[in-house]
Amino acid sequence: IRKRGPATSLFGHRKNGQARRMAACQHPVVVSASLSSLLPLLHEMVVERRSPPSLAELAEAANRSPSHFQRAFKAAIRESPKQLSRRLQLELAAAALIETDASVLRIALDVGFESHEGFTRAFRAHFGQSPTQLRSSQRALRGTPHAAFLAHLGPCLSLFRATVQKPPVGKPVTYDIEILEREPETLLIQHATATHATIAEALAKALPAVFNHCATKGIAMLGVPTVVYTHWGPGVVRLAAGLPVAPDTKAEGDFEVFSYPGGTTFAAVHVGPYDSLSNAHAAIEERLVSAGHASWGPAREVYLTDPGEVPDPADWKTQILYPVR
Repeated sequence: IRKRGPATSLFGHRKNGQARRMAACQHPVVVSASLSSLLPLLHEMVVERRSPPSLAELAEAANRSPSHFQRAFKAAIRESPKQLSRRLQLELAAAALIETDASVLRIALDVGFESHEGFTRAFRAHFGQSPTQLRSSQRALRGTPHAAFLAHLGPCLSLFRATVQKPPVGKPVTYDIEILEREPETLLIQHATATHATIAEALAKALPAVFNHCATKGIAMLGVPTVVYTHWGPGVVRLAAGLPVAPDTKAEGDFEVFSYPGGTTFAAVHVGPYDSLSNAHAAIEERLVSAGHASWGPAREVYLTDPGEVPDPADWKTQILYPVR
């Protein structure tokens, strides 16, 4: 977890009310139902997850009443501040259980719980198993990226591909399109159907579902969130949302193993809010046609940036992939 000094954190002086109010003035946050207005505070909650700020502190930093702030936060993030803070602590604890030999009590205290009993009860409610059971079932994953993804991806999975109202600035974006030779990749996915306007909502359900399934079943997560568009029509979009996993992964229930094709692939990295991702897709398709390719495989978006780690949408990076048939 990245550390930030008191001078750069909204909550770096939490024991001093006057200093905290000054920090809030230096970092103004206009709270509405807009996701972009809440991203700086969400980033602070991720950084401060071991000692999460209270609702009153969050509301004070946002210069809003607690009740107004809670309503706006839940509308945009899909969880209350308390629910998000608790989930952040539990997912951090799960990663520590996999990667370290520290006692359950030590981990509970480190992530902000006051007792072994309270931690175990909350952990079982969230993961469907005790801390000891999860450690035993996932110990084989030690040393894989799984624990790191468990600690860092969980907080913001519902925000990938979310709409952020941010007007374009400056000249139109141009893309450096690469031609890559890629190996096939195995994804654990959940299918969804959406309209163009509801892609974000569909991913906000499917991606956390896949993540939670991997976390509770001991399936190693080997990459960042991704979505494959299996059908892109004028009205309806069909997509497969998920995470890269090992080739021998077995699927259960509503989840499927999806083999994304390798070979020659046209790729570009879009930098900026998700609202303008269509520009990158259009640029790659134009390049494919000009190169003489009549058809290509399903388009894929790979979300390289975690919105909770990078609060400015202008810095978000998304890789776009188009395999050639």
